[in-house]
Amino acid sequence: MFTRAIFALLCLLAAGPAAAQDLSKHFHGIEGTFVLLDGQTGAFSRWNAARADRRFAPCSTFKVPNTAILLETGAAPDPDIAVTYDPAWKALREARDHTLRSAYAVSALWYYHALARQAGLPAVARLVTRFGYGNADTSGGVAGDRPFWIDGTLRISANEQVAFLKRLHENRLGLSDRTVRLTKEIMVAEQRPEGTLRAKTGACHPAGDAEATLWYVGYVEKPSGAWYFALELGDKAYDPLMAQRVPKARAILAELGIFPLPGDAK
Repeated sequence: MFTRAIFALLCLLAAGPAAAQDLSKHFHGIEGTFVLLDGQTGAFSRWNAARADRRFAPCSTFKVPNTAILLETGAAPDPDIAVTYDPAWKALREARDHTLRSAYAVSALWYYHALARQAGLPAVARLVTRFGYGNADTSGGVAGDRPFWIDGTLRISANEQVAFLKRLHENRLGLSDRTVRLTKEIMVAEQRPEGTLRAKTGACHPAGDAEATLWYVGYVEKPSGAWYFALELGDKAYDPLMAQRVPKARAILAELGIFPLPGDAK
């Protein structure tokens, strides 16, 4: 009895505390954090653990839960439903017709904003609360030019990002099997023999915030299990870090042995 109790305690301690990873070379002169959650053991690896607890606007990483919301509510009946671009949206880029699948791939805000309005704020807010997504604050609404996930009433930490992704992957959000399956399909960024990478970028500068927030979040699924990650960077402007998000996260995942870089021999 005593031996089993000690063993259980050791397992709990191994899974609980955050392991400090020396990822300093990836963050020279950069404010940011990186979180990795091992879906098999529950163990975390973190760089800048204090910042990993801070909440920021999710920006376009909200397209992950939003994809599920639009599918679940029927605002997007299927991933290939086309929506005609309306110039009234005044999109700065991606001002063309899109499907849910293509809008996710190129991060077309206008498409998600338009269909979130169609779904209606009450339905969207109800699901955001059910998901336990960050502070679940949708009070910024969807009626204005900048919806709640961009202008900062909705906030989420890097720790909460990976926890949400784990619940999504394990189908613990109270969604239909169809919604979860299609959301996972849309999220695919890369498929290789070593596994599948599902991910989403994000970048925005909420009104009143001194810094822009930049993200790359997702998870790697292998036959042996899943690993969930979130990279968050902050700067006064987008440009210095926009191009660094994906390669930086990919380099860290490769260094930690989670997902090799393209061209790496395995």
